[in-house]
Amino acid sequence: MTSKTTESDTNAKQESLRQIEAFEVAYRYDCSYMKTMLEHAPEALEIFNGFTPMAGHRLHAPLEVYFAAKLTAYRHADCGPCLQLAIRFAQEAGVENALIETLVFDRGELPELLARTQAFTRACLANTPDYETLRTELSWELGKATMIELALVIAAAQVFPVVKRATGHYKSCSLVTLNV
Repeated sequence: MTSKTTESDTNAKQESLRQIEAFEVAYRYDCSYMKTMLEHAPEALEIFNGFTPMAGHRLHAPLEVYFAAKLTAYRHADCGPCLQLAIRFAQEAGVENALIETLVFDRGELPELLARTQAFTRACLANTPDYETLRTELSWELGKATMIELALVIAAAQVFPVVKRATGHYKSCSLVTLNV
């Protein structure tokens, strides 16, 4: 019985490693922190993998609003590779490169709704008093379901860099030349 469990565990680890490496190749993203979890605490990786859908959940939020919050939150998290990954997700979803550049590099002027979304995201992350006014305005305009999705993506953006840093993979949070 033990050998079957061990064989099953080995197969599960191999499959997890295959998925991690496929993600690394597809998105040109260093997942060494996940490989460390897989090697030393596979049950922790399983829990972490249960969390990751939160970072990409979008059913109600308009595409550009969602990515305005997501890119702003990842920029705030100060992890170049995580921000680059978010940029790739935005491009994959169909967000125009000009908008991505405006959001990430503060180049140009954003449409009013996206500017307010970015201001709201920054206010939430900095815990400034204006976040409540911005939240109320956006909630009235976009609805509570969208605000919940924005809350999830803003919070999720902070988790990945923290996990990387806390597991000794801070170097993978280094500055990078962002490609848009």
